[in-house]
Amino acid sequence: MPKKNTGDKIEKEKQEQKQKQLKLSEIYFPGLTGDPFRDRAEEKDYYLRFIDMLCLISVDLNENHPDISIDRVGSIFTDEQLMRSIEPHAHIAYPLREELRQVYLRLLHKSEESYGRGIDVPLSEIMQSGMLDKLEGLALLLAFAASSSRKYERIFAVLRAGKEECQRPTIGLCLDLAALFLEEEDRNSAVLFKEDSFLKAVLLKSPEGSRTYTEMADPLVLRASVLKLLCSNDDDLGELNRCAELMMPVFTGEDTVRKEEPEELKNAYNGLLTAGGGVINICAAEGSGKRYLARILAGEMSCRLLSVNVSAMLSYNWDMQSEFLGEILIRGMLAGDLVYLYDLPSALENGLIRTFTTLQDKLPVLIVGNDTPIDGSLMRIVRGGIYRLDLKPIGDRQQKILWEEAADEYAVSYDDDVDLDEIVSKYTMNPGRIFQAVRNSAGMAGPAGNLGRELLQEQIRRICSVDFGDSAKRLESPFVWEDLIIEPESEMLLKQVCDRVRYKSRVNEDFGFGAKLPYGRGLSVVFYGPPGTGKTMAAQVLANTLGLDIYRIDLSQVSSKYIGETEKNLGAVFDAAKNSNAILFFDEADSLFSKRTNVSSSNDRYANAETSYLLQKVEEYSGVSILATNNMQNFDAAFKRRMSFIIPIGLPDEPTRVQLWKKAFPKNAPLAKDVDFEVLSKAVEMSGSSIKSAAVSAAYMAAAADSKINMEFISIAVDRECLKNGRTGARNDILRVMMEG
Repeated sequence: MPKKNTGDKIEKEKQEQKQKQLKLSEIYFPGLTGDPFRDRAEEKDYYLRFIDMLCLISVDLNENHPDISIDRVGSIFTDEQLMRSIEPHAHIAYPLREELRQVYLRLLHKSEESYGRGIDVPLSEIMQSGMLDKLEGLALLLAFAASSSRKYERIFAVLRAGKEECQRPTIGLCLDLAALFLEEEDRNSAVLFKEDSFLKAVLLKSPEGSRTYTEMADPLVLRASVLKLLCSNDDDLGELNRCAELMMPVFTGEDTVRKEEPEELKNAYNGLLTAGGGVINICAAEGSGKRYLARILAGEMSCRLLSVNVSAMLSYNWDMQSEFLGEILIRGMLAGDLVYLYDLPSALENGLIRTFTTLQDKLPVLIVGNDTPIDGSLMRIVRGGIYRLDLKPIGDRQQKILWEEAADEYAVSYDDDVDLDEIVSKYTMNPGRIFQAVRNSAGMAGPAGNLGRELLQEQIRRICSVDFGDSAKRLESPFVWEDLIIEPESEMLLKQVCDRVRYKSRVNEDFGFGAKLPYGRGLSVVFYGPPGTGKTMAAQVLANTLGLDIYRIDLSQVSSKYIGETEKNLGAVFDAAKNSNAILFFDEADSLFSKRTNVSSSNDRYANAETSYLLQKVEEYSGVSILATNNMQNFDAAFKRRMSFIIPIGLPDEPTRVQLWKKAFPKNAPLAKDVDFEVLSKAVEMSGSSIKSAAVSAAYMAAAADSKINMEFISIAVDRECLKNGRTGARNDILRVMMEG
């Protein structure tokens, strides 16, 4: 009889408990449906109510129903509870697990519906990410509750029977509360201890300081960036700002600069996504628009682009790198940002390996922007496929559009002397350099914000400047057309060279000739004639007229007696000049471009190979190449055919020499009355450089004698100049002509 009474009592308490808690769930969630949350405020309210209910039930069980089993494995017991827990006794199974479980599942269903309809509910997005199971979801909610209201600090202290006034939720507490509503198969505690799990690697901060307690007591604390994501729309990247930038997407409904690449990139992304993930490698030189293209893809996906400088990130210590990687995963997985990696170190270091393996564990597709393709060493650690996209250089028409867009971007306008058709014809610029040139020019423009031709060209030349090392030296270009005295036919050809540069865009793009010239759009010019006739000056006048830098290639540094070295050195010169828009001036090019011989020995074969290689590089170069030679007979017919212009710069005739003598003396030069330029021109046949040298020598003699520059000093100087070339009697010839005259 007493046993029956005891059983009845237990059953009665069980029913009372069930009724009490059924009523409690109805109070917390009256009329709970699976409809989506209205907004993030309602989402937060519902999930925190669920935590409140679990905590209240847990406190009630601890205080009033110690015999009801909820598999308390993480609780801290009082002395009385501790002794009771190890005594042999029968436990009453918790009766309302299924009812509470259904409430939790209904909340998850609301999250799923909200996420599917695109409602701004970040907590639901995490819960529906597929990276959390039900137990991890509860751990996230507990950590979120502790960061949402300080009341939970005391609640969690009470639940853990701690002596501290305030406490954080722990893994043990999570397991105890999970026992209230989750089935045993959903309460695999091992998942909460895995360091590489999404929960611990991405969402939670690691415990600080040395651990003096069991892992069961590890606190559940959200990362600051996760909390910010859940509670606000703030896009501040925090510490990640040191090596990353969050960029808005580019929406290109009618983009006229990049037409084919965005579609190819989108198809590649979807293809890798379907195939299980991988890396898209966008290859192009700096400033070509790799990141701009990635932003276009972000626009297609309706997300933002997280641009990460990998070398900058790897410059920090190991712990900070781990923090950065966690933040990147948060942005990529939770905020939905597209991750773009650039400036990868050339060496395959441990930090780079960890970066790729960590990110690829959680993010299906990464985009890597690099000057060169991903090499074999890095390719071995990339998971999934690699799609390589080589960006094509933009054409003249696209460059012109970018010049206009850059002016709009920096709120400036171009003066009337700026012809964009001429600009894109003379300067091949990628998008980055175009915007940099306008930005730099805008900073130096006047209050009106107008950019003039000279200012713009100066900034372009600064941006495109190149260091050839010892292989080339930049020449100053002070000379203008009036300084250059050559045959009219040669001058006309030189001006045609300028026209070829100025109107390249119109002919290639507007007239359609660009399609007929898949390569070899550069300009190759040969100047030939005796020494001192003005070949170098002609090149300098050309550079000054076009607003281009000119570099004299030092052939002593390029040529080599070792097989293959000359080609290697030439390749380095042309590689350096690739984006410089510079004129390459090969003075005395006979040694490199000499007439190809019949192959009678290995030396002949190698010499011919060097010449053929150089011809190939000249044709490939998109700028202007000028070859100067004293003897045109050294060039064969095939070579001449491949040159755009061949311009003779010969010895001046008598009328031309008169002009050269007059030009040789500045206006301030003290000339004596006996100086007769016509006599000098008739008496001695000289090149322009020899005339200039003689004029300077005569000026020094006059200065030393404190006298004017007279015919005597000039005659002596001319005689000395002629002796350099092995000619004697020039002074006597001048005296003879003077006597005849």
